[in-house]
Amino acid sequence: MKIYLVRRSFFTFRGQRSYELELAGKSCLARMRDNLGAEVVDVPPAGEKLVLYPVYPFLMAEDITAFLTAHTVSVRFRGGFLERGTPFYEENCLSDGLFSLADLPAMQTRALRESCTLHAKSGALVEEGAQVDVSVRLGRGVIVRRGARITGRSFVGEDVVISGDSIIEDSVIGAGTQIVSSRLLSAKVGKNCQVGPYATLRPASVIGDGVRIGSFVECKNAQIGDGAKIAHLAYVGDAELGARVNVGCGVVFVNFDGRRKAKSIVGEGAFLGSNCNLVAPVRVGAGCFIAAGTTLTRDLADGDFCIGRCRENIRRNGAEKYLT
Repeated sequence: MKIYLVRRSFFTFRGQRSYELELAGKSCLARMRDNLGAEVVDVPPAGEKLVLYPVYPFLMAEDITAFLTAHTVSVRFRGGFLERGTPFYEENCLSDGLFSLADLPAMQTRALRESCTLHAKSGALVEEGAQVDVSVRLGRGVIVRRGARITGRSFVGEDVVISGDSIIEDSVIGAGTQIVSSRLLSAKVGKNCQVGPYATLRPASVIGDGVRIGSFVECKNAQIGDGAKIAHLAYVGDAELGARVNVGCGVVFVNFDGRRKAKSIVGEGAFLGSNCNLVAPVRVGAGCFIAAGTTLTRDLADGDFCIGRCRENIRRNGAEKYLT
């Protein structure tokens, strides 16, 4: 018998109709369409048919077979109707559905539990309390700790560990990398990296292999070469860093002048001391050393040393004036 899935919403939440709400990355409508092989229509055609509303995200083909065997006449129920050319009667069946917002948490919990089982079959461990969409691909040996969330078209390589309250959206993570309490948005991270805690990788960030992105580091539209280290409290925006670059604490890539964004390029093996500002557009050659506290506005050739500080003005025993 032909099965039709009719777009009918039982409630809306924040502008989304009930059948559009995602359950572990897949909407109720999409789940029923794929599980049952049903045809999605706005108005079903005449004749004998089973018409379902998109409220049963976990209904399977074997459930439909049992339902059709048990019902030989036309029947209406809350989530649809079966038409067999006989008078209709009302029945309370197939009642475990998404009929109201109050049903949504239980449905989401079930969807996430099924997602955990699915990923376990590929050799990945998703702990209870973690959230991983069914659209995500996890490699063998991956561990997703409680509290982490991975969504969209993300890909996670083998033996990766994602812990804390990390949020991974539409990102790629290479094998052996560890992500701790960090957020990745449309970013790409290479193999054997360490990210976090509390790092943010915004769209178009591409991180090489063996890179350390430490606490409270933010990258945006940045390419970071293999073996680079950005240990903590830095902003790297609209930049290209070569291999083995060291970015000290408090370094800021000044990429916006109030009208337009500009790019900075740092060569391999360069050392950027703490509390430096690189005012884009600027180019730093390979092997350069920029001393702590420097604001750089000019290009440096390979191997240059740059220091740009005001000299200290010290008044002996002068603190009392300000402290009393």
